[in-house]
Amino acid sequence: MGLIDELIRESESAESLVLGSRGLGGFSGMLLGSVGTAVAGHARGPVVIVRGRGQEEHGRIVVGYDGSAHSEAAMQYAIDQARARHARLHVLYAWQLPIFSPYAAAYDSLLENAFQQEVRTAGERVTPWREKYPDVEITDAQLCEHPAGALINAATTADLVVVGSRGLGGFASAVLGSVSRAVLHHATCPVAVVRPHREATR
Repeated sequence: MGLIDELIRESESAESLVLGSRGLGGFSGMLLGSVGTAVAGHARGPVVIVRGRGQEEHGRIVVGYDGSAHSEAAMQYAIDQARARHARLHVLYAWQLPIFSPYAAAYDSLLENAFQQEVRTAGERVTPWREKYPDVEITDAQLCEHPAGALINAATTADLVVVGSRGLGGFASAVLGSVSRAVLHHATCPVAVVRPHREATR
C-alpha cells in the first residue's frame, strides 16, 4: 500500500488528517501537488494543510459557505475550531457575475438584482448558525468576486481557512482542482478541506 492510500485509509477513522505542504523523510520531495492534493481530494474526513513556520495569531477563522452539503460540513468544522480556539468566525460567500459582452448593458439591472438576491440568501443562511452557537462570534460577508480570490485574500488575516471539497451556488466550481486547489496553493495560513465523513470518494 502506498503512502497516499495509507493516509486515505487512516482518514476513515480520524477526526482530522494534518499534512505539511512540503516534507522530509517519507515525504521527501513531495509537494502539495502530489501527496497533499491527492489526500485532500480523496480523504474521508477533514484534511488540514499547514505550510511554513509559526505565524502571527489573528484569533479569526474563515470559512467559505454556500449552503451545499460540503459547505455545511465545512461550516460545522469551522464552528468547532472556533469554539476550541476561542476565535471569531468569518463566513464568506463570493459570487462571480456572468460575463457578457460590452453590448449587454440591458442586463446590468438584472445582474444587480440577481446579486442582491444572492446576498440576501447567503446572509439568511448564516442566521441559524448564530442561533445554534451563540457562544461563537460570527461575522459574514458577501462579495462579488471569484470565490478563490476572496478566500485567499481573507487568509492573510486568518489562522485557518476552511473550505468544502465541492460546492454549489457561488462555490459551484469548488471541486478540488479549482477553488479548493487554488486556496490550498496560495493561502498564506493553514487550510482545511472538509467533506461529509460518510461520503464515498473513490
